[in-house]
Amino acid sequence: MFKKRLEDIARERIAILLKLAGEALETDEELARRYVDLAFRIAAKARLKLPRKIKRRYCRKCKTPLVPGRTARVRIKRGCGGQRLVVTCLRCGYIRRYPLKHRSRTRRKLS
Repeated sequence: MFKKRLEDIARERIAILLKLAGEALETDEELARRYVDLAFRIAAKARLKLPRKIKRRYCRKCKTPLVPGRTARVRIKRGCGGQRLVVTCLRCGYIRRYPLKHRSRTRRKLS
């Protein structure tokens, strides 16, 4: 019961901090980075696993919110291993590569 309440409080605070980080990015990037860092620390302290969707929105190295064209460069690379999404942080240069699922081609029935 007590642990569940702590997790709820931690999730609330993380959501608030990440929302504030998105708003602060417009005016003060350093403050946005601080909010993201605090949110990730709270998650670690409460031993919460953040969803992949949330984790990919922030640079792992410098904690900058990644906004394509502003703080991040997003490219799709083709290779022999398939396609992958390459996200580069424009603040620190950290590169993340995510594999993309193959699009299956549907075969037409000949009749």
